[in-house]
Amino acid sequence: MIKNALKDGTYLSEEYEYQSQEEHIQFRANKDHAVVLGTMLNRIFDIRKEYLRMMYVIYKRTEGQVGEEITNHNAIWDFDLCKAMTDGEHPGMFYNQVTLCISYVHDGNTDATVLIHLKENGGDEHTRFIRASMMKTGSTKEGDVYFSTIENQSDFYSILFAYDDCEPQKRIDEFEGKMKNVVDKYTKGRKLDDTETALIAKLMPEAVWHYSWGHKAFDEKRYWNALLHLETAFHLLKEQWYDDRLSDEGLEIFYHCCYLIGFCYAEMRLYEKAYFYLDFVWPLKEITYCAEYINCLVNSKDIRAMNMIDEELERLDDLKEEEFTEEISNYYCFLLRRRAYVLTDMHRLDEAEDLLKKLLEVDDHTEYIQKELDYIRQLREEQQEKS
Repeated sequence: MIKNALKDGTYLSEEYEYQSQEEHIQFRANKDHAVVLGTMLNRIFDIRKEYLRMMYVIYKRTEGQVGEEITNHNAIWDFDLCKAMTDGEHPGMFYNQVTLCISYVHDGNTDATVLIHLKENGGDEHTRFIRASMMKTGSTKEGDVYFSTIENQSDFYSILFAYDDCEPQKRIDEFEGKMKNVVDKYTKGRKLDDTETALIAKLMPEAVWHYSWGHKAFDEKRYWNALLHLETAFHLLKEQWYDDRLSDEGLEIFYHCCYLIGFCYAEMRLYEKAYFYLDFVWPLKEITYCAEYINCLVNSKDIRAMNMIDEELERLDDLKEEEFTEEISNYYCFLLRRRAYVLTDMHRLDEAEDLLKKLLEVDDHTEYIQKELDYIRQLREEQQEKS
């Protein structure tokens, strides 16, 4: 699925790659603003207009190849890269391929060459992207045979530039909104379409494959199978974090991966392992993550469980009335149920019973609460029999 989505060259993934480039080489065009060759040459290779000598252009079109020689350095500098990819009848449709061979003077007296290949690279009905693959050849200085010198090393670049049929900032704002939604869907394990999958695949190509298969196994409650992929994804993402290559969106996925791994281990009652991963997400104070962390402590009879529950209840008590949403209210009741469970395990039956009876008035989980009350009644009967 990921490979197919990447082949489609969909808008979201290309826009992400475009915006991930260094700002000084982000070129964006529309009907009123061109991407000119001179600006690109200057920013990437530090070539000035007066250094240009000549350029040969090869247009690859459906009817065959056509060549053009340009010797005026002003014409070379102002060459419109987007226009070269179209014809007069179809502006904004970049189905041609164009190769540029630019000759210029390097260091005052040395001939040098830049090769640029332009090819359409996906997008959507409002934005098209062009891939510019560029190479600056090595020195041709007479008698220069030291191939390891900087002058003899070729420079290679591959960048995207965009052509919008509307105001560029509008497209950028739309993309940021869509990207946030896609990442939110992905971190919550919701199904993605091909366009969304292509974006996520570019965020973390290797880790996302393992995460996707791990999440699928998790949804099917095949927890051992899920762990094989999820733990691999965890280690890949951790390495990206150490190398300072993990984006904010990638960090969200890393945290969700920790939650899923912790959940799997908790379901298999391997609580120490579960705690290791859930401890990553506990400081985030997201309700889903916090609830699983509390469950892990309570179910493993961890002596820290009661203190953690009480700290959470105090934190929620400090919230303003308008901040106390229905979700938080449900979480508050969950914490009280878990507190009653711990009190029961500690044989503080009177306290547990009083708390559960109060919960019956406000909590929708009446069946669970009644079972806990019945269990307390059973424990009391057993104590009486022993005495």
